[in-house]
Amino acid sequence: MQINKLRIDGHLLYLEPSQNVAQLKEQILASARGVAEFIDFSPVGFGQISVLMTPTTPVRFELEEHTDEQVAEWEKHPPFENYNLDDFEV
Repeated sequence: MQINKLRIDGHLLYLEPSQNVAQLKEQILASARGVAEFIDFSPVGFGQISVLMTPTTPVRFELEEHTDEQVAEWEKHPPFENYNLDDFEV
């Protein structure tokens, strides 16, 4: 099963398979054009999330292959990574 992974400002979230990714990208693009706004989406295992998007918020989408069993396990134990960029040497 292909799952969309979304990284927003260093936070990694896997989107629900039913999430309208094209619409979410349009909302993010609108905020990148200069109007900060909250966007809502549903990552696996977290319920509904609202994120304040601004023109400077880093965002990255990736498409990954995962088994149905992996995705089902995320409902109990959501995959979540939070990176502090200050911890990395440049």
